[in-house]
Amino acid sequence: MTSSVPIKSKDELLTMHTGSLMRRRKALLECGETFEASDRMGYEERPNIANTGMIEFKDCLEWKKAYTELKEVLATRENIPNKLERKKMRQARAKNKN
Repeated sequence: MTSSVPIKSKDELLTMHTGSLMRRRKALLECGETFEASDRMGYEERPNIANTGMIEFKDCLEWKKAYTELKEVLATRENIPNKLERKKMRQARAKNKN
């Protein structure tokens, strides 16, 4: 099952928490490549984004715009260390204590 992501304006993205933006990024990346390659082809009509307000496939202009805007907003945010980076920071702090 592919992901469905609601359309949001760049102003809405700017007010979102960084963690929420990262979940949105993950959801956008989980969208299907194309409707034609999906298992819905032949059974349903291609979803109309204007009617649903949801992005489901990467081959549409709305997905490209949403992903570009998301990357622009994330570029302005402070880096959140990943699991490996946090582990290295903890180890460095422990080493400096001794």
